[in-house]
Order: sequence, then structure tokens, then C-alpha cells
Amino acid sequence: MSAIQAQVMTATIGIGRDAETAALSAVNALFLAGLIFSITSAFLAFLTARWLQRLSNSERTRLEITFEAQSRKRRRRRISKRDNDVENRLPGSLIPDGSEASKEGRQPFARRLVYFYFAYSLFAPMTLLVTGVMCMAMGLWVFAWAEHSLAVGIVVTAVYFIILPFPVGSQGDW
Repeated sequence: MSAIQAQVMTATIGIGRDAETAALSAVNALFLAGLIFSITSAFLAFLTARWLQRLSNSERTRLEITFEAQSRKRRRRRISKRDNDVENRLPGSLIPDGSEASKEGRQPFARRLVYFYFAYSLFAPMTLLVTGVMCMAMGLWVFAWAEHSLAVGIVVTAVYFIILPFPVGSQGDW
């Protein structure tokens, strides 16, 4: 994705500062922000993959159990909201009941912050990649309206509205 963004950036980066309009400055800022987000996403994705490779079997099992417990909690909340019934529960399994989460609550704030940072960094690459792609898309949109004819701006806007349902997904996914 970064390579595509770098190639798209060449359309506007070569313009001198004296000839650069406010719209082109905004386009360049969006392109550069998108590039930075995409590169950071690639680094974090590599580090996450490397970290997951280094886990022992027992650590992998514990991680899967913890993820499954969180997934079940979310499902239970969604079902209880939908049915307005707090007592509606899914059948139990070998998933911990959350007693370990209460132990983590007693740990010092700095340690919990470190745990949060590492846990978030597992999922951050996709968020950063989506943010980078959105910056590039917005930069292209602004560029189409600012530097091209009205017809080009309308076509680009129409194309964005046509493809919008694909990255957004259905409401059931939210």
C-alpha cells in the first residue's frame, strides 16, 4: 500500500512552493499522512507476527482462551441488548469466568498501561492501514476537485459512493 501511495504522491510533490495552492498543500499533507500511517502499519504488523511466532504453545493456548472469553462477553452483551434480557446467557465452556481479570485490576497502573499498549499493538496495524488508505483516498478526492475539471470531480465522487459499501460492510458486521 505504501508503494502505491508513494507513486500517487509523485503527481503533486514536484510542484514548487510558490506555485502550490492551499488545496495542493492539503493534498500533500493527506498523502504524506497516509504514507506514514501505512509504513507504521507495516512495521507493527511485522512486529506482531514476529511476537506471535515466538509464543510457546502454553502462551498460545492462554491467548486463544482469553480472546475467546472476550468474544463471548461481547456476544453476551449484544444478545442481552437485543433481547433486553440481562439473564440471557450462552452455555458455559472451559473459558475462565473473569477471575483473572480482577487480579489484573490490582496490578500497578504502569504495568496495566504496558499491557494495554502491547495488547493494542496487536490490533493497531489494521487500524493504521485503514487510516492511511482513507488519507490517500481523501487526498485523491481533494486533488480531483481542486486540480481537475468539474466532470472529473463528479466522476471521482460518484466512484467513491459506488465503492463505499465494500469497505464499510453491512450493519451486521458493526
